[in-house]
Amino acid sequence: MRDGAIVFEDYRNRFSPDERHSGFSMSKTIVALLVGQALGRGEIASLDDPATRYWPALEGGGYDGVTIRNLLEMRSGVDIEERYDFGENPSLAACIHDTAIVLNRARFADFGIAVGRREEPGSGFNYATLDTAVLGRILEEATGTPLEQLTAERLWEPLGAAHEAFWLADGPQGTGRALAGMGFNATLRDFARLGQLMLDDGLSNGERLLPEGWVAQMTAMRPLDPDSPLPGYGFQTWQLGKEPGAYSAVGLAGQYIYVHPQSRTVIVKLSHYPPGAELDDVVGHYFAQVANTSM
Repeated sequence: MRDGAIVFEDYRNRFSPDERHSGFSMSKTIVALLVGQALGRGEIASLDDPATRYWPALEGGGYDGVTIRNLLEMRSGVDIEERYDFGENPSLAACIHDTAIVLNRARFADFGIAVGRREEPGSGFNYATLDTAVLGRILEEATGTPLEQLTAERLWEPLGAAHEAFWLADGPQGTGRALAGMGFNATLRDFARLGQLMLDDGLSNGERLLPEGWVAQMTAMRPLDPDSPLPGYGFQTWQLGKEPGAYSAVGLAGQYIYVHPQSRTVIVKLSHYPPGAELDDVVGHYFAQVANTSM
């Protein structure tokens, strides 16, 4: 989209405009939008509040002393790697995946209660879906409202989304909770509406849905070391490529909401890459070329 108008739209592999696609880790960006709303409403007093203020069950574990800002930046310092080693000696991330997502025997965020500490909070970047799961639970505790209801009432309905969206859950209705770090599903155009909301600094149809300046905070990138998959990270958002000011929501296996403020361009790509495909650099370069093309 350029200046809010669709200039190109394409569907392949039997996908259609009214079908919902998993956003995987693009869901993390949605959680950050909801955190900004809770902050603006005073339900979260400060990003520098400890997580335990809102979810006391975290006291005594690895998340004790971690702030909401640390969680947003993926700098909690807890002892987990985003590595899914299944088999006889599964990694912690793999155990959480099987137990919560596949078998629905436990709530995903509850694994944050007993996880240990690896380094001081705020010191190093460590991408961990568990951080966002804890953020989602904090939102629920701070607002007294389930994540799916928060999303519907504060984001989806006022945004004017054309189709219903849904969160995957880690258990049946009444027991399970929305999978905050990877479970949001929506249509292509409705994901684009989220991108336009961010491009317009939280304004939609003349209504302010996000606090003024929140998107700028979310997308102020901190540089990452050369071993990181992408060059920078903000609040649950990535720097995809080298375009100044551009930012992205990025999901596993090729989901993107790319926002290029300089040209007022929003690009959404929904994909399912083959296992092991590493195409973020290629896609980022392509998006930059499109954004810098006159239309």
